[in-house]
Amino acid sequence: MPLLRPRPDRPLRVPEYRTVSCPFNGHQVGWCRALCTPVAGRGACGRVAGHAIVGRTQAILAAWTPATAAPSR
Repeated sequence: MPLLRPRPDRPLRVPEYRTVSCPFNGHQVGWCRALCTPVAGRGACGRVAGHAIVGRTQAILAAWTPATAAPSR
């Protein structure tokens, strides 16, 4: 009866080449947890830091100052 036979154990780990060790966590993580300060868009681990990506709206809001606003009438 194949339904009653136990399944062979399979490794549940992610292969080494798919993960990067995080210097802040001290272990492998599958995604960036935004713990480091990115330099030129890259985190301390070498991947693209998602928390360093600035979209168009965020860039416009960061560049806005009351002096650049249109004068009100």
